[in-house]
Amino acid sequence: MKEIQLNHPPSGRILWLTDTYGDHNGVSMVLQSMHKEIVSRNLPIDILVCSHVIQSEPNLLVVKPLTEFSVPFYAQQQIRVPGFFEIKKIFLEGGYDRIVCSTEGPMGMAALYLRKSCHVKAYFYIHTDWLTFAQTAMKMGDPGISGVTHLLRRYYKGYDGLFVLNTDQQEWLTGKSMRIDASRVFLTAHWAEGIFYPRKVLKSDVFGLTEETPVLLYAGRLSTEKGIMELPRIYREVLQFHPGLKMVVTGNGPASEKLKEIFPEAIYTGWIDHDELPNIFSASDLLILPSRFDTFSCVVLEAMNCGLPVIAYNTKGPKDIIRNRVNGFLVSDRQEMSHEIKLFLSDAEVQKSMRQEARERGESYNVRIILEDFLSNVGIIQAV
Repeated sequence: MKEIQLNHPPSGRILWLTDTYGDHNGVSMVLQSMHKEIVSRNLPIDILVCSHVIQSEPNLLVVKPLTEFSVPFYAQQQIRVPGFFEIKKIFLEGGYDRIVCSTEGPMGMAALYLRKSCHVKAYFYIHTDWLTFAQTAMKMGDPGISGVTHLLRRYYKGYDGLFVLNTDQQEWLTGKSMRIDASRVFLTAHWAEGIFYPRKVLKSDVFGLTEETPVLLYAGRLSTEKGIMELPRIYREVLQFHPGLKMVVTGNGPASEKLKEIFPEAIYTGWIDHDELPNIFSASDLLILPSRFDTFSCVVLEAMNCGLPVIAYNTKGPKDIIRNRVNGFLVSDRQEMSHEIKLFLSDAEVQKSMRQEARERGESYNVRIILEDFLSNVGIIQAV
C-alpha cells in the first residue's frame, strides 16, 4: 500500500452508516476497532448506528429504530429500521459531505437515499460474501444464485466506490459476473488491535491442561456456514496420532448446542471478552479455520499477532494472509487439514519457526497505512 500524508488538513467529513455495532459478530468488532482509531487519531468520521441500547459517544451517533424484526435465514441478527428523514437531518446538520456504509440492510438503503437526495458520494465497505452465504447457509442453487447476483450487482453499482477485503472479491466485482469498473473497487484490509501480542501464560491457567498437551483452537461464531461441523472428524483423526490432543472451542452461536452434542470431547469456553482472547491464542498451538465463507477473517490476524499459526482452507480471505507452510497452512479438504495438523504437532522446530513467522505476518498489517490508504480512496486526503 502506498504511503499517505495524514498531517495535511482533511478535505471532507464522513458519516459512516452501519446496521451492527454492539452485536457479537465480526463486522461489529471491526467497526468498534475502527471507532477507537477514529477517536485516537481525530479522524473526520462519525459512525452512525441504529439501536435501543447503545449510547452515543464521541464520533459515535445513535438513532432509535422505528421497528425491529428478524428473518429466518439470519435469525441471530436483528434487523433495525431507522428513520431516513432523521438520518438526513443528522447528515445535513453535521456538515458531512460523503457517506460510507458497512451493511446492506436498512442502513444501506439509507446510504443510497442520502447519496441521491443530498447529491454526495457514497462508498460501500463489503464485509460479507452474500453469494457464498446464499450457497452455503441457505443451500441456494440456480436460479436463486442468479437472482442474488443480479440484486447485488444493482445494489453495489449504486455506490461511487466499493472497498473489498480480498483479491478474489476484487476480481469477482470487476469480472464478467458483476461488471463494475475496476477504478471504483479498492482493496483494503483489517488489522489486529494493540492488545494482540504473545502472552507468557500457562495452559494450566488458561485451559486447566498440562504444558505438554497439544491444543487445537477454534475461535469464532458457532454456525454451520463456518464449517464447525467438520471439527469432530478432524480432531478424532489427529487424535489417533496424538493421543493427548485437546480441542478448545471459543465463541457461541446458533449451532452451539448441536456442536456440543456431536463433539462432547471439546473444551467449550463460550463467548470470551475481546481483551481475554490474547491469552487463549497464546496458550494454543494451532488455530483451525474450517470456514469457506470468510471475506477476510480478523481472527487469523489476531492469532498471528499472538504468534499462533493458522490452518485454513485455500479460499478467499485466508489465502491472502497465510503463507502456506511458512506461517500456517492452506489446504484443499478435510483430509489434508488433518494430515498437516499431524505433521505440525510432530515437529517442535516447525512449530517454533511458524510462531515467529506468524507474528511477523500479523504485524505487517499496519493500521496507519491501511487508514491512510482508505482516506485517500474516499478523497479525504491526497496521496503524495
